[in-house]
Amino acid sequence: MSSVTRRGLLQSVGGVGLATLAAGPSPRAAAALQVGASADKEPVFTFVSMPDFFNGDVADLSRLERWDNGANSVNDSWQQAIDRCLGFVGDHRPDAVFLAGDMVEGHWNIDSHDRELFGPVNQRIDAESLQMGRSAIRVAGDVHYSFAADQFSRHRLKVYPAVGDHEILDDRAGPLNQRWKPGGWTHGQRDNRYYLVPHAKKVWADHFTTPGGVPRFKRRPIGTEVEKTAYAVSFADQVTLITVDMFAHRKHGVRLGVFGGQLEWLEHEIRRAKRRGHVVIVQGHIPTMMPTRYMASGRLHLPEGRSSGFYRVLDRAGADLFLCGEVHDSTVIQHGRHAPVQISHGCVFRLAFSYLVGRVYASGKVRLDLFEVPITEASREEDLWCCDDKKRQRTHIVYGDPIHRGKIRMHGRTIHKRTAKLGRYHPAHDPYGLAGNLGTKLV
Repeated sequence: MSSVTRRGLLQSVGGVGLATLAAGPSPRAAAALQVGASADKEPVFTFVSMPDFFNGDVADLSRLERWDNGANSVNDSWQQAIDRCLGFVGDHRPDAVFLAGDMVEGHWNIDSHDRELFGPVNQRIDAESLQMGRSAIRVAGDVHYSFAADQFSRHRLKVYPAVGDHEILDDRAGPLNQRWKPGGWTHGQRDNRYYLVPHAKKVWADHFTTPGGVPRFKRRPIGTEVEKTAYAVSFADQVTLITVDMFAHRKHGVRLGVFGGQLEWLEHEIRRAKRRGHVVIVQGHIPTMMPTRYMASGRLHLPEGRSSGFYRVLDRAGADLFLCGEVHDSTVIQHGRHAPVQISHGCVFRLAFSYLVGRVYASGKVRLDLFEVPITEASREEDLWCCDDKKRQRTHIVYGDPIHRGKIRMHGRTIHKRTAKLGRYHPAHDPYGLAGNLGTKLV
C-alpha cells in the first residue's frame, strides 16, 4: 500500500465523471443522461462521514476553573495530528461532515485520580451523588464538545453529529440491552451511569442541536423523548440526512434501537424525501446488520438485526444508505440488490483515522470513496490525561497520508460497482481489517 499526496488524492478520485464509469444505468439515470451529459460531471452535494472521531477525551483542560497545572488532554503533537487529518477532509471541500456518534470518551462520572477537574463524583445513586454527576457531566461536556466543535469550525467544516454510546457515558460488558443496568451495580461494582443518561443527552444537545436553547433543526420528532437528539435536514434539493438516536432510556436499562414516535417520524421523513426524489441517508451510531470488521470495540449492534422495526422501516420506506460507527473499521452490507446499504466505518483516533467521501450527482447517482490514514509514529508513553485512568492516550502521534481503500458507485439502492475494502466482506478471508497504529514506529 503506497501513500499519496493531497493533490494526487484529489486527482485520483475527483477528476473522473461518474457517468463515464457507471455500468448498467437505471431508467432514471438513462433519462438524466439524455437531458445532458453535464448532469454527472460535478456533484451537487459532497459529504464526508467519519463516526467515532475522536472516540476519546481531547481538549485543553487549562481553561477549567479547577485547573491544577497537571496533565492535560491535548498537546502540540495531537493538535498537529488533528489539523493534518481534518486538512485531508477539507481538501475534498465537503458541504457537510456527518459524525455518527462517539466524539468523546465520556467516562465523566469517574475520577480515577481524584483530581476533581470537573467537580467531585462518586458512583452512588442518592440524590446528592447524582447531582454531582450531572454537574461534572456539564463541565466535562462543555470543555470537550466545545473543543471538538472548534476543530471543525477552524477547518470550515460543518458537522452534523449523532449520539453514540460514549455521549451517554459508554457501555459496559454484558448482554446488548443490559449494558446500562439500573440498580447502581454492574458486575459487583457501583455504577450510576443509567441514572445520568438523560442529562448526558441534554448536555450533548445543548452543544449540537439546541444551542442557546433554540432548536437548530425544524424537522425533528417533536413530542418524543428524542426530539433533541434526532433530526432531519435536506441539502441541494437532492439529499436528505436523517439522524436517529439509537439509545432508548427505559425502566429496565438502555434499549438499543429506534422505537415508537421516533420510528414513525423516521418513516415519514424517508417517504417525504423519496417523494421529492432525494437520496436518503440515515445515520445512527450502531450497526443493524452483522458481522462487520471491528477493532477495539465492544461491538454494540441491534439485537434484532433485520427483524428490528428500524431495519424494516429503512427497507420498506426506501432509505438508500445507513451510515453507522461503533466498530472502528469499515464494512459494507446489503441483503438483496435493492435493499438498504449499511456502511459501518470510522476509527478510534488514537489508533487510526478513516473517512468516507460521498458525492451525489444530479441524476441521483452516488459515489463513495473510503480513505484510511495510518499513524506512522507514536510514543509508548500514554500521558494524555483522561478522568478514567484506563483510557489514557498516547502522548505523541504522527499521521501519514491518506490511502484510497475502495469505492462504490450506486443508484437507487442498486450498487453498480464496489471495490477493495468496500467490496464484499468475507470474515474467514479478509486482507483489509485494521489492527490499529498500522505501520507505527513506537518511540
